[in-house]
This record gives sequence, structure tokens and C-alpha cells, in this order.
Amino acid sequence: MPEIKSNVAMSAAPPEGPRVQALSDWLVQQGLRGAALEDLVKGFCEGLRDLGIPLWRCHVSMRTLHPSFEALSFQWHNEEGVVRNAIAYTELPTQEWAQSPFYHMLQTDNFVLRRHLDGADARVDFPLLATLRDAGATDYVARILPFGDEGIIDGRTGLLISWATMRPGGFSAAEINIMDRLLARLALTVKTILSLEITRNVADTYIGRAAGRRILRGEIRRGVVDVIHAVIFFADLRGFTALTDRLPRDELVPLLDEYLECMVRPVVDRGGEVLKYMGDGLLATFDLSETGHDSICRVALDSAVEALQRTAALNHERTSAGKPVTELDIALHQGDVLYGNVGAMDRLDFTVIGPAVNEASRIESLSDSLGRHLLISESFAGVATQCTGRLVSLGRHSLRGIDREQEIFSLDVPEALA
Repeated sequence: MPEIKSNVAMSAAPPEGPRVQALSDWLVQQGLRGAALEDLVKGFCEGLRDLGIPLWRCHVSMRTLHPSFEALSFQWHNEEGVVRNAIAYTELPTQEWAQSPFYHMLQTDNFVLRRHLDGADARVDFPLLATLRDAGATDYVARILPFGDEGIIDGRTGLLISWATMRPGGFSAAEINIMDRLLARLALTVKTILSLEITRNVADTYIGRAAGRRILRGEIRRGVVDVIHAVIFFADLRGFTALTDRLPRDELVPLLDEYLECMVRPVVDRGGEVLKYMGDGLLATFDLSETGHDSICRVALDSAVEALQRTAALNHERTSAGKPVTELDIALHQGDVLYGNVGAMDRLDFTVIGPAVNEASRIESLSDSLGRHLLISESFAGVATQCTGRLVSLGRHSLRGIDREQEIFSLDVPEALA
């Protein structure tokens, strides 16, 4: 924060212009450097207090684009700091939201609201205001600042903010004018930071964290690839195609999501990268370039075991509920792969390609005939020395399109996967 503190006691006297400008400039600097939203809200609220504005509570919220939640809110209290809260998607407004001042403001297209909470002109017409009044608040000011050229766009996207004070008599008109003056700068900074956060969320969700970071760093030219040494985790649902022919459409996607969750979570939790969904399966990698082969292979094997255990638990749950089930097959392989941008000039994919990927797919295709849900290549088994006691050879087998037989392994105790 800029040095804008004053020894003047809290009063209704407006601060001088240069100190307000210092806080305004600080907001712009935070947007340029991409500060965390929590730090932005904290610094803004502390800056208002340093100007002599008797702020007790501030609430800031905005919609975002994330697969798990719809909006973000930040609650600042003078003695407690900032609390960040992710607001989950709901089909209908919650009772708390439907009874809030912001909901009323959006429904009435009135983006300016003030309520005195004590004195002769007090008006406590929302449950939140009663709660604030009971905690000692005397004044509440709320604003909505839309984002977009046409005002309210994209489902009413914008910044929602409220301020409350405990000072007798509430905020002065000059103090509210200062907060309003700074609001546009705050909103623009929030929009800048939020846009970057949304971009990262979308990249992480659709192409994976590591690939997303590389793309956002500018690695987007077609044909720019690196050779990486990686464990390849290839998973596929056995019999899913037959299910698609007989399941109702509204049951198919939820079923697939449940099984994919069983596959993805163990991989991501252990540092793997899910690169591609392929209908009813996925391709993931564990990069061996910066870590010991043995430890990564053990982590990859643990991921596969957990994915199969989760699938078995899901099948038990679905069977008990009278729902259809399917089985999961996984192949683990390791080798050099090309990792980077592949595709047409205006439609690229960030993925891995190469013989090792093809071999992993061929190995997985043996699962049904070998009666195993987990198959492991001889190259993986050769470097996974920490896993030696857990593996058993299934003999040498031909792989379609590969000119030599390979020894295939599996877990020595298949029951461990159940």
C-alpha cells in the first residue's frame, strides 16, 4: 500500500485529494502486476481507513468462469481481514441471496443503495441489514458496477460492493463521494485480475495445468514441440460402447462423468497431467524429466491402483442402486514422447504423440483377453524398481502394429484392485 496514513482521528472531514489519488494509483498498479484478489480487497479497504474513512466491513463479489463455482466473494472486516468464498452453482436463488440487498438491486435495475441503520431515518428492510445493525453497524452503502459496453451483459456480470461503518451518524457525503470515485478504478482492476484468473481456470480445466501454463507463456506456434521422457497412463472403459446403445441419453453423460472422476482424481492428486479425453477413456502423463524414474513409476502405479479401486467402489454403489456398470482398464508404459502443439494453423491441440503413446494403447487393448484390468509394459517394469515386488509377468505378447513381442506385467495381487 502507498504511504497515505494520517494521525488525524476518524472523523467526517474529507481527506485531501493527493492522498486519494495515491490510493487510486495503487489500484492501477495492482492491476498491472496481477495481484491476488484477496490482496487487492485488503489493500483497498485498509487504504480507505488510512484516508480517515471509518470503514468497518466491506463485501466485494463478482461472477467468474469456473467449472465448480459460479462467483467469488470477499468479506473484509476491520479486525479480521479478508475471507474468500467460492459460491457454488445453484438452479434457483438461495434464500439468503433472494433476500439480499444486491438481489433486490439487480431485480429493480437500481445500482445505488444506502440504508441508515440507526437514528430517526433508519431503514432496515433486509435480513442482512438487521444482522449488521445488531452487530453495531450504523450505515450501509451498496453499489453495482456492470462490466461491458452495454451495461449489464452476460448474465449481469460486474462488481458488487458494499461498505458499512459503526460510526454514529454513518458515512459523510464526502466519504461516500471518495468511495464512489475510487470504485471505477477498483472495478477495472478487479476485471483485469479476474480475466487472467478465468483464463487460467479455463486452460487448467480443458487442457491441464502444465500445458495451460505453457500456452499462456506464449508457446502456441504450430510444430513447436519438446521431447519429454514420461510415464504414459492410458485408461479406457470396457464395454462402454455397448452401454451407449441401450442407455437413455440423460443417463449417459452422468455415468461417464462418474467414471472419469474415478480416473482423473488419483492422477491429478499425484502430479500427473491429464492431456486428453478420448470418448470413454483418457490419456495422462507423469513427466520423468525432472524426477527419478523409480519414484514417478511408483506414483503412477499407485494412481492406477487407486483409480481401479475407486471404480470398483462406484460399481458396487451403482449395482446396489440398480444402475448399469462398466469396467475400467489401464495400461502403464514409459518412453520418449513429443509434447507440444499439433494441428492446423487455426486449430491446435497441445498433446503428446509418438510410438510410446501408440504402444500404450496397444497394451491396454490386451486387457480383456488377458483377464486383467491393469497391464504394465516391460519398459515401465524395468525402471520401476520400487514396484518390483508388486508385479507379476503375464508372459510375452504381440502388439498390433509392433514388430516385436513385449513382456507384459500386472499387479501380483489382483484383489488389491477390488
